[in-house]
Amino acid sequence: MSKLNQFIQLPDGRKLAYNEYGASNGKPLFYFHGSPGSRLEATLYMSEEMLQSLDVRLIAMDRPGMGLSDFQPNRRLLDFPNDVLALADHLRIERFSILTYSLGGPYGFACAFAILQRLHKIGIVSGAALFTEPELAKNINEGTRKFLTLPREKPILARLFIGIMLGVMPRLAPNRFVAQANSLLPKADSTLLTTNPALQKGFVNTVREATKQGTRGAFHESLLTVTDYGFRLHEIQTPVMLWHGEDDKNIPVAMARYAASAVPKCEAKFYPHEGHLSLFKKHAEEIVRALVN
Repeated sequence: MSKLNQFIQLPDGRKLAYNEYGASNGKPLFYFHGSPGSRLEATLYMSEEMLQSLDVRLIAMDRPGMGLSDFQPNRRLLDFPNDVLALADHLRIERFSILTYSLGGPYGFACAFAILQRLHKIGIVSGAALFTEPELAKNINEGTRKFLTLPREKPILARLFIGIMLGVMPRLAPNRFVAQANSLLPKADSTLLTTNPALQKGFVNTVREATKQGTRGAFHESLLTVTDYGFRLHEIQTPVMLWHGEDDKNIPVAMARYAASAVPKCEAKFYPHEGHLSLFKKHAEEIVRALVN
């Protein structure tokens, strides 16, 4: 089952877009993409066949201003759980798990904090993005550093940088875009991306979709990632599962280790010699199985 380009209207009038994959009556699992990302990203790591075999109904959402979802001015991290609940209610899903990836991680933490009564489990893959803790951000790659720091420090330059790197290059120079991203990756990720043309194409497509409305959504997400979340990790009572590669340079493993020690009910797995992409690609079935059982 794939149900693509679906929409609901939220209570404030905004449009929210989502795709569904897997078993139509399966165990519900919401997917939060990275940034910039879109509902298409889920298919880079999880196949229809795998989801069907695990009896999983995967619901992949576009966050505000990304993909086909309307932008939400002045939104905060803790506004997003309301969108998740609205979609769950629309789909008549009472309890569910959430799988987040990369910069979708903070939104997973926000849901774990704000809507624990509706959640089964939260899974955060390569996504313990605690860029609000400067001492943990020392070893990030230069591309991620610019994406996160420029909007606050030099907003005009940031809009130009994000517009060219994420809006123009994926459309007019996709090979150069992939090469630029690849140059910043650790060996495990670089090898995977270089040898997997389908992953390259999917990566470009999800960024193109993310910036379909322009780069305003990506700009705002970068600001939110370095803004106080409105809660503390030790206040989270939902069970959280973390998976993180020790060679990750987009979101350093130090962030995941910190989160694992701070969240009271956290189960963490760390993978030597794995990066930001390779971990999820190699272990997707294991991760999904753990979240829905």
